[in-house]
Amino acid sequence: MINIEKMLQEKKKDYDNIEAPEEMEERLRGALRDQKPKVRLRWNSRVLAAVLIMFIFVGYHFDTFAYYSKRIVGYDGVMSDSLKDLNQLGSGQEINKSYTFKNGVEMKLDAIIVDDNQMIAFYRIKDPNKIMGQHSPSVEFKGFLRSYRMRSGMGEYVEDDYQDEMIYMANFETPGIWERRLDFSFSLRGDSFYEEGTIPFTLNRNKAMGHSIKQKLNHKVVVENIEVYFNRIVATPTQTLIEGSMGNRVELLRQEMEGSQKRISNIDVRLLADGKEIASQGWGISTSMKGITFDAIFEPLPLDVEKLEIQLLGLSIMQRPNLIIDITNNTLPQSIKFDNQEIKIENVEVINGNTHITVETEESMLLLDVALSGKDEKLRFRETSPLDYDKKLDGTITYSRVIIFEGEGEDLQLTIGTIVYTAELEDVILPIDIK
Repeated sequence: MINIEKMLQEKKKDYDNIEAPEEMEERLRGALRDQKPKVRLRWNSRVLAAVLIMFIFVGYHFDTFAYYSKRIVGYDGVMSDSLKDLNQLGSGQEINKSYTFKNGVEMKLDAIIVDDNQMIAFYRIKDPNKIMGQHSPSVEFKGFLRSYRMRSGMGEYVEDDYQDEMIYMANFETPGIWERRLDFSFSLRGDSFYEEGTIPFTLNRNKAMGHSIKQKLNHKVVVENIEVYFNRIVATPTQTLIEGSMGNRVELLRQEMEGSQKRISNIDVRLLADGKEIASQGWGISTSMKGITFDAIFEPLPLDVEKLEIQLLGLSIMQRPNLIIDITNNTLPQSIKFDNQEIKIENVEVINGNTHITVETEESMLLLDVALSGKDEKLRFRETSPLDYDKKLDGTITYSRVIIFEGEGEDLQLTIGTIVYTAELEDVILPIDIK
């Protein structure tokens, strides 16, 4: 039989060591003020048994109640719907520490959320002088061996009318597994003012949420002789990350030496879960000696997903052809072919002393680093003015614009330094085996 008296004595010791949250006293006072007098309850054996059961249940599960009672308050305006759902579940680690600069500005770190993809920090800056716009705060986390810089972030005023306090939600790389103590480091810069500060805290690994899917991918797609690799997917409660790479170091070095650089400047990737598109959170491309890598970031996956696919819709390709086109009225219109792309010079005319060149290309093509030189001088670029879109009989959509240069001249040569265009793809669906 259960020794009830002994169990109650053990539970009493546990409760004697429990410290109530700082905000509990004020909440209880407010609740008592709002309550009307109640009829005195008669104690009988049934009531006593129910109280005993609740006492034992709460004793065993108090930590669970405390975990789910904590919320990150005041950040709904900068949270996505998925983060709001996590917040309702009490996810994350409360920090609740602050630092005050000598000029009275207060920096407060309220909480963090950590999983295998990222660390999200929720912090606020309060300025009693109401000159928030004159501050330039920078933040990072410093660990034992390295620092974790901000990847992205967003903020908003707590009250637009006062503009003395801003809240921020910022994304950082997940701390290394060896990290136990972190410093939230920041600096404040203004007119004749600079100060650095830190908020130290201990990272609670029990609050980290890990991942639901973390596996290598083995997919390769070749687009215009460029190899695109999809290397890894990591799905966590805060986001879904797809990592990839393009080309290799040898090819990049060869292009650099030949001066015929061909790069992917944008990649249109979709993620489908059970046939439904997962909302995008952004993407990024970086170039180094290791090659070109990219990240495609999406909202968290739904629970119990059964079918997962990557859909590649298009790539924006950038080239530096340094095309030089001779322009004379008796050769217009003229078409120039470059790497299966067509550039059509429609017309050249002088208006109010400025040279206007009408150019037509495919809808997605951009012409950058354009220059115009005459027989005796180089004409200064002024602006590009859009004209119209036109749909051809074959379904192709073209785009016309006027490139305007200051002045006029003879024996004109138009130089196009950079071309960006979109390589459209069809039915590129890459399945992901969920393990």
